[in-house]
Amino acid sequence: MKIAVLALGAVGRATMWEALFADVGVALITVLNSMRILKS
Repeated sequence: MKIAVLALGAVGRATMWEALFADVGVALITVLNSMRILKS
């Protein structure tokens, strides 16, 4: 996900909101998924 947004940003097609989701959103999804795995 981050690589795709990075590539789009390099050619000027990614917005700041897309970059924000790629960074913070994916990290948040990863943490929540890890918490779900640890619970079981």
